[in-house]
Amino acid sequence: MALSAQDKILYVANKLGLSTLNQMQGSTGAVYDVDSDISGQIFTSASRHQNPGITNLTQNEFEVNEALLVETIAFYTKDAAGNVENFARTFGSNAVIVFDLVIGNKRVMKDTPIFGAGNPYTFANTANTNGGAAEAQVSFYSPRHQVYMEGAGVLIPPQVQWYVDYRVFNVVTGATIVPTDAATIGCYLFGTRVLLNFNTSI
Repeated sequence: MALSAQDKILYVANKLGLSTLNQMQGSTGAVYDVDSDISGQIFTSASRHQNPGITNLTQNEFEVNEALLVETIAFYTKDAAGNVENFARTFGSNAVIVFDLVIGNKRVMKDTPIFGAGNPYTFANTANTNGGAAEAQVSFYSPRHQVYMEGAGVLIPPQVQWYVDYRVFNVVTGATIVPTDAATIGCYLFGTRVLLNFNTSI
C-alpha cells in the first residue's frame, strides 16, 4: 500500500511530537525566493526581500502549525528588470545546476543535478526552437527546470529553517558559471502544504 502525502506528514509530525497537525487542512502550496545577493543560497535572505516579485516568504521557517511536503523543486532565472527567464536560454544548454536541500542542519538532498538541456531529459523541459519565432516563444516561456520527487516527497516541518545551496557549471568544460545581477537564480518548492484549520482550532 502506497504512502500518501498526508500519511507522511502525519507520520513525521507524530515523530516530532506535533500532536495538533492532524487538526489542520492540507492543500497544494508553493514557496519561492531569488538569490538576489548572489550568495549561492536561496531562501536564507527571504526576510530581507519582502517583495512578492522576489519571494512569498517573510522567513525561511514555517510557523508552529504549518508544514510543506515538497513534491517538486524547480529553478528559474530573473533578469535585471525582474522578468522571469528560462534557465537554458539564459545560461546556455551546457549549464547545469547542482543543488543541496538543507532542512535544519541536515542535507536531505545532496549534489542533485538539473540540466539546462540534453540528457537526462527528466530534469529539463526545453522546446524546439528550429521552427521559427512561434516555437522560440514556447522555449522562452517553457516551464522552469524541475526535479519531481517520487513517492511521498520530503517534508519541511514547522519551526525548522531550510535553504537551498546551489552551484552552476558548464557540463562540457567543467567551468563554474557565476550568476550576476542581470541573471539571478530563483527556486520554488511546490507540494502539499498544511495550515491551521480554523474549523477545529478556533
